[in-house]
Amino acid sequence: SALRLGQPLYHWMNRFAVMLLPLLLPLAVSGVDAVDVCESNSQVNSQNLLQRHDVAKHGVTVDDDESALDYPGSWLNYSLTTSGGRMPATSATKPHSRCSETRYLPSQLEQRFKEQVLELTDDPEILCDALRGATAQWINMNLEETEASPSSDIFSQICPERAKEQIIEPLAGVLRDPRMFCLDDSRKTLMSVDWLVLADNQSFPASRNTRRMFFDAGGSNFHDATQFFATKYAERGIDFDQIFVWEASERNASTYWDGVAADVRAKWEPRLTWYNGIPVTAEKGAEHNPVHRIHQLCGAQDFCAFKLDIDTPSVEYPLVLQLIDDPGQLKEFFFEHHIENKLMHRFWQHDVNGSFQDSYKLFTALREKGVRAHSWI
Repeated sequence: SALRLGQPLYHWMNRFAVMLLPLLLPLAVSGVDAVDVCESNSQVNSQNLLQRHDVAKHGVTVDDDESALDYPGSWLNYSLTTSGGRMPATSATKPHSRCSETRYLPSQLEQRFKEQVLELTDDPEILCDALRGATAQWINMNLEETEASPSSDIFSQICPERAKEQIIEPLAGVLRDPRMFCLDDSRKTLMSVDWLVLADNQSFPASRNTRRMFFDAGGSNFHDATQFFATKYAERGIDFDQIFVWEASERNASTYWDGVAADVRAKWEPRLTWYNGIPVTAEKGAEHNPVHRIHQLCGAQDFCAFKLDIDTPSVEYPLVLQLIDDPGQLKEFFFEHHIENKLMHRFWQHDVNGSFQDSYKLFTALREKGVRAHSWI
């Protein structure tokens, strides 16, 4: 959800952050190559949940979608699902092996995009041609619960120290569903999560002392992304013990829980700490700095995931840089990086900074530190 700050001071802070990020990011990633279930009544339609998220972010409904007429990837003649990805996150050939040290191995597809990211993401014809041999296999394997081999040309490998070897979706294309601008450029495709490979209880099995925590910076309504993450992780065997949600715009409880089934609310409300009307801050050591809270609360035995989506560069990017400097025991991270790009301009408009090359660098930097870092929607 968006954090709206109308005061002139914050406007200029955002502008200042936009100018500084390209200078700060290379310093933060120095030494890093640029080429880097629920109960039946509780099951949710992930696309329906995220459509509401789309309304909050873009001020439009799915009725505004534009039909695909003649797109470079019209050969991708299948529709979006309502379930999201199901691929196991552990390596198919080494399901029990542990990593002696942290390492990250990008796939051939990811490597190709890293080497030519600006050229390959500037034009839909070029973009879709680069993805043509991979898109259908990527989506189908993820949706059909197919295990990916470590030798896959598509899926990348991540090996956090002392954890199991794992599979993760590649950093490729415009860092969204690879059907975007190929199948069509609708907001349904823009908001798709079919391409993401989330952690599961095999990649991070619980011990007796394990706590599972989710940190959500920017949660206007539980029915939006928070419910998607809570239910999708539960489907994958990771049932959160605690959820921390920050939302700058104060709301009443009935609005926050609007549209949530009674049994879903009964399950999650006792586990949720709701910082209603309290924005996150990038001030180091502050109570409402989520990176600080992750450092405080998450131990090596715990599973902690963090979604950062407040659309405020002056706060978001210092937090990302703090994570790159020290991710602590964070296991998984989701972040929508708004950058300058011709294809994405109509969605992000002018509140942008950097390029897709910068995005690839920051996600690679976190993955190389063992964090399952994903682009978010």
